[in-house]
Amino acid sequence: MRLMIFSDVHGNLEALKAVLAHSEQHRVHRRICLGDLVGYGPYPEECIQLVRSLPGCRVIAGNHDVATLWKTSPYGMSSVASKVILWTMEQISEESKQYLAELPDRLDIAEMNFSHANPYNPQAWRYVFDRKHALRCFTATKSRYLFIGHSHRPLLITRNNALDMDIQPVPGTIRFKLSDTRRRIFNCGSVGQPRDRDPRSCYVIFDTRQHQVEYYRTPYDMTETLRAAQQVGLPAMIGTRLKKGL
Repeated sequence: MRLMIFSDVHGNLEALKAVLAHSEQHRVHRRICLGDLVGYGPYPEECIQLVRSLPGCRVIAGNHDVATLWKTSPYGMSSVASKVILWTMEQISEESKQYLAELPDRLDIAEMNFSHANPYNPQAWRYVFDRKHALRCFTATKSRYLFIGHSHRPLLITRNNALDMDIQPVPGTIRFKLSDTRRRIFNCGSVGQPRDRDPRSCYVIFDTRQHQVEYYRTPYDMTETLRAAQQVGLPAMIGTRLKKGL
């Protein structure tokens, strides 16, 4: 099975359409979204509806999705993020709010674990960048492969033994052949707002038969996203970050 895994769409409809079209060219069988369909971008309702329309797509709750429902306070976020969340609340339908409210915190499928930020405390929204937090992730599940998002930065963490881990950023489009039994954490980057200085959308395909993980970077019509964000009055900082990949 070839499984498309993507995260942090953040209301960026053009980016979402681009990665979905790109994945169709790579023989994807199923899809899993690691959350944050909304926040930052100008098309929250459209992104929710498009993901909902994908056959068999499983979706996990992200922190922006939860904040849109007031399950957590948007005022705990940055000023830009909270402003867009308050705007997003007025843009999405009651049907979409109910959909977001029913999303799970994590998924466990076969030897795979999926969560937005981490599996050990899903709604604390802690980032996984270092050995301490990676170890907590591995301890929280027996899964061999863990897939996360949240930081918007593609990353591969390989557990060599009980305490030793390799932590490496993942630049560009690249494939990893999983030829050993070591456990790994894959941060799938972001579709709608990358933050690793590469403005192209990022997503992952996991080939379960070939034991291979493929990272892809995909360009999209950023001009349309910037135009729409400006038209609805979203903070100018959002466009600056999109263009720079920050």
